[in-house]
Amino acid sequence: MDEDALTRLQERLGVRFREVSCLERALTHRSAASENTLDSNERLEFLGDSVVGLVVCENLYRLYPNHSEGELAKSKAYVVSEASLAQAAQAMGLEEFVVMSSGEAQSGGRRRRSILADAFEAVIAAIYLDRGIHVARRVIRNALMPAIRAAAIDQHRGDYKSSLQEQTQALLRQTPCYRILNETGHEHDKTFLAQAVLGETIIGEGKGKSKKEAEQSAAQDALTHLPERFPPPPASPEERAENG
Repeated sequence: MDEDALTRLQERLGVRFREVSCLERALTHRSAASENTLDSNERLEFLGDSVVGLVVCENLYRLYPNHSEGELAKSKAYVVSEASLAQAAQAMGLEEFVVMSSGEAQSGGRRRRSILADAFEAVIAAIYLDRGIHVARRVIRNALMPAIRAAAIDQHRGDYKSSLQEQTQALLRQTPCYRILNETGHEHDKTFLAQAVLGETIIGEGKGKSKKEAEQSAAQDALTHLPERFPPPPASPEERAENG
């Protein structure tokens, strides 16, 4: 892989490697290392699986204090699934950087979920080995937070208000409140418009055929856009030190 490609990927990840060769290996599929499989990303994938699992469990544990062990386990299984990791890899654009044989590429390897998920775990392992856990945690959190939130919403079986309250309490130490803006339609067929509010900030809006349904819709809207409105805090001194 040429240096320009490696530089582009590091910029995309927000990570500057000390040993770029570690990143190169993380991107080497076994089909491109047929003479010696130890040169592929399989060993890094093995390590990355555990690093990703640790950080996902840590975030689930902190964000959802009211979830039981069983609920947390189900959420983790969803977040670290092949489909979820492949989606995160695609969001990073890893498919354009994975080195594979021409035959593998021609057969659709760059779109294969297993290859993308493995590459994601291998890259995380490379970051962990080269830059430490603080930087790896940041990259994992940024890549998988949408899946973490989606898993929690599913666990609540549509109780978006509970999920939103857990997240705002954990992240911001605040509890959202709801207000009905207006109601339209005939008495027997009304539609309500609700807002979810955090402090003085409107964080979501939604409609429903009852006040409760409208509030749930507003909470769902807030959950969808929470990462945009309240981005992760800046890197800690430890993370900045690890990232050079």
